[in-house]
Amino acid sequence: MSNWLNSFYNGVYIGIHVSRSIGKNITYRVRTGTGSYGSKAGVIYQDKYKYTVPCSINNTQSDFCRSLYAQAVLNWQTIITLEQKKTYNKRAKFMSGYNLYIREYINSNK
Repeated sequence: MSNWLNSFYNGVYIGIHVSRSIGKNITYRVRTGTGSYGSKAGVIYQDKYKYTVPCSINNTQSDFCRSLYAQAVLNWQTIITLEQKKTYNKRAKFMSGYNLYIREYINSNK
C-alpha cells in the first residue's frame, strides 16, 4: 500500500498541506471538502493542476492591463450616468452591467 502523504515530485515533498507550483506546468492546491461534487465534508484534498502561479503579479508586463482596469472602474464610478448603467444592466444577461462595461472597455482599448 502506498502512502500518498509522503509523496515526492521531482524531489519536492508534496505532502497533504503543500500548496505551490512545482516546475513549469504543475500546481498543487489544498482544499477542504464541502460534501459537494463528490468530495466528503471536512476531508482535506490536495489537487494537481496543469498550470503555474506566477511568483508575483507586480510586473511590467501586466501594468497596461492593470491601468485599463483601473480606468474602467473609475469611469463606471464617475463618468457613466445612471441611465447608461441601466442600459448595461439590461444588456447583461449572465453578468452584472458593471462587469459587462469593464469587459467591453478593456476589450475595446487593448
